[in-house]
Amino acid sequence: MWHKISWRLLKHELRRGELTIMAAALVLSVCAVLSLSMFSERLQAGLMERSAEFLAADRVLRSRGGEIPTEWLERAEVEGVASARRVTFNSMAFANGDMALVDVKAVTDGYPLRGHLEIADAPFTQGVVADGLPGRGETWVQGSLFQQLGLALGDELEVGDSTFVVTQVLSHEPDSGFSVFTDSPTVLIHNDDLAATGLIQPGSRVNYNYLFAGEPQALQRFETWLLPQLDSVTQRWQNIQDGDSPLSAALTRAEQFMLLASLLGVVLAATAVAVAAQRYAQRNYDAVAVMKTLGGRTPQIARIFSLHLLLLTAASVAVGVLLGVLLQAVVSWYVSSQLGYELPAAGNGPYLLAIGTGLLCALMFSLYPLLRLMKVPPLRVLRRELTASGLSRWLHWCLAGGTVFLLMVLYSGSVILSFALFVGGILAMLILLGISRLFIRASRQAGMQAGSSWRLAMAGMQRRSRENSLQMLSFSVAVMLFLLVLALRHELLEDWRGQLPDDAPNYFVVNVAGHQVEPMQAMFERESIRATQLYPIIPGRLTAINGTPVRDEVTKEERDDSEYREGFGRELQLTWQRDLPAENTLRAGQWFAPGERGVSVESQVAERIDIGLGDELSFRVGGNEFTVPVTNIRDVDWNTMQPNFFMIFSPELLEDMPATYIASFYLPPDRRPELYQLFRNFPQASLIDVEDILQQVRDVINHVSLAITFVMVLVIAAGGLVLIAQVQASLEERQQELVILRTLGAKSKLLTQAVSYEFIVLGALAGLIATLAMEVSIYVLQTQVFNMPASLHWRFWVLGPVLGAGIVALLGWSVCWRMLRQSTGQLIRKLS
Repeated sequence: MWHKISWRLLKHELRRGELTIMAAALVLSVCAVLSLSMFSERLQAGLMERSAEFLAADRVLRSRGGEIPTEWLERAEVEGVASARRVTFNSMAFANGDMALVDVKAVTDGYPLRGHLEIADAPFTQGVVADGLPGRGETWVQGSLFQQLGLALGDELEVGDSTFVVTQVLSHEPDSGFSVFTDSPTVLIHNDDLAATGLIQPGSRVNYNYLFAGEPQALQRFETWLLPQLDSVTQRWQNIQDGDSPLSAALTRAEQFMLLASLLGVVLAATAVAVAAQRYAQRNYDAVAVMKTLGGRTPQIARIFSLHLLLLTAASVAVGVLLGVLLQAVVSWYVSSQLGYELPAAGNGPYLLAIGTGLLCALMFSLYPLLRLMKVPPLRVLRRELTASGLSRWLHWCLAGGTVFLLMVLYSGSVILSFALFVGGILAMLILLGISRLFIRASRQAGMQAGSSWRLAMAGMQRRSRENSLQMLSFSVAVMLFLLVLALRHELLEDWRGQLPDDAPNYFVVNVAGHQVEPMQAMFERESIRATQLYPIIPGRLTAINGTPVRDEVTKEERDDSEYREGFGRELQLTWQRDLPAENTLRAGQWFAPGERGVSVESQVAERIDIGLGDELSFRVGGNEFTVPVTNIRDVDWNTMQPNFFMIFSPELLEDMPATYIASFYLPPDRRPELYQLFRNFPQASLIDVEDILQQVRDVINHVSLAITFVMVLVIAAGGLVLIAQVQASLEERQQELVILRTLGAKSKLLTQAVSYEFIVLGALAGLIATLAMEVSIYVLQTQVFNMPASLHWRFWVLGPVLGAGIVALLGWSVCWRMLRQSTGQLIRKLS
């Protein structure tokens, strides 16, 4: 019997429209979560798939301890994962009576698994996609080696015990990496020719790289099986996000952007559910009182309304899932058409997350209102002022706060980060609540000096100061989140894009001899090529920190040896400068004074190996060893395509030592064919092309820009629901005031103006508070999350109050419009 009553009650409420906001909020929350999660997953997978070309695979297993067991490759084949091998090492190459240090790369069939090789008939010209690999006894070499050794196609190149015929210029290799300091020209040979060179001997410094590619599920299975068997000292499992290149930094930042934007939309939708559930329970106080008067028991009534909400939730979740799938399909189709490739399919995770979010919001945000509803006394049928009692308010806040915290953990995957954001959010809300109270009091005092409609509006705000403070807080959160997404879309993305302008350096020139510095600078000036200064570099090693030796390369035996401190485990490229380089800012200490001996350390390195001001660092450079204090610590923007350094010394320490030089420069793509002639007088110098990496980072930024635009639309919709739900929550009290004022002779024009003024003031104050909160949030995001310089966004200080006043006034007036048009008799009958 009770389930029939519940079903009839649901149909009745739907016809009356009382559940419209709650159902819409649930639909929107599920739709937002599903569409955002699916779209973000597909977009991120697309980014990873495209960016995997820079590894030549989806995953790479790097081994410094020799070849891996054959059964590992067999397991990959069983799981449906393709594999290939790349062996790299340095060696001397000889041709035309000269020699040069080269990077020998021996690869197996199938290489590359992602991306493609490009070959050309002349150095520094546009290549074509290669069909296969060099044949036996053949080699493809990079264009810079043609400069150094005076090569031509068909010449012979000696590498170890073998002689290879140069058949093509290697113009592009997908996994060229971004190590501009140590890259030598590549000599590509087939793996079948490797043994004949005689260069792989016991103790040789050889890097074995095993490439893997396949479907995400297959890779996940293989990865789960493989990782427990790896040696963490000599073996490393890597994807594109694990590197330290600008591309990996861009992918990490893109994921942060989309995660943050998704969370904003969910919090807004959840807020709308909470407000609508509270309103729904209040509207049914009379119905529960009547049921109890007619003999209904509390357990029966609880089952009726529980089933009522369960049916509403199930229908809303189903509609939300359907709309979410359709919405993300449309958006993904549009984004795919803009990007020029099909986005990969999403998994089942977004469905589970969306349905879980909808059920969680419906349960946790409606539980407290439902419990209060069950506490309504039967006497309410005679005394309308009686409401629910017996439940502490703290239960409501615990349920709501716990739900928001759980959602944050689900989305961030980090309990610590979620806790920090949650506590910070609570403090911000308390501050905003206090500010809103002050603004309401100030606005009332100012309004008393204005006309009667203003005085009436301000009196209403003051009379409902508690409710208006909470309402303004909700308005502020909605407007703040909208402004935050707008800032993500137009400000932070532009700041990020501004770090890589169209004329950012797209080439590095390395191994420049000291006597060639002035001629090269003159060439840059003569040819109108914009270049950085030529930085001197000297290879060296950090050997001790405050007298404690630093590990060079960690072995299994030394792993737990407390006599050694953690270091770099490799050779560093050191430089010296009289002035602080561009794109570097001092975090601590002072730059070198004239004649001072010291070293400047990059801030992230200082944190990683626990270095501070005044610490004594010992170095070995060539045959010299010396110890210097840490004079200052620098922040470095690694996203700029300019030479950057972990360690910079004062000139007095290194300037008398022999060094080579490095610089970066920008050359328009249409001038690429000039490179060979421009640098033919600098045969020892090597050119490194980073245009592909630059373009990929710009593609990532464009991907994120499209995603944030999609999120902004959903945030606007969620924010609108929050505003409507808040206005409707105060509708009954406004109806009572309207009856009283009309009975006392107030005219409709006066009342309409008063309502409009009240919402304008509430919206403007909410917009001002929202702008302040948004500015603080942007500062934290810029400095702590995205590692960008902080900046003020002055136009939002105008946009926020104007936007808040306009949106809140429009929505508030539209909700109250029908009420204002009704006669006094109609309003009395509706209240009775």
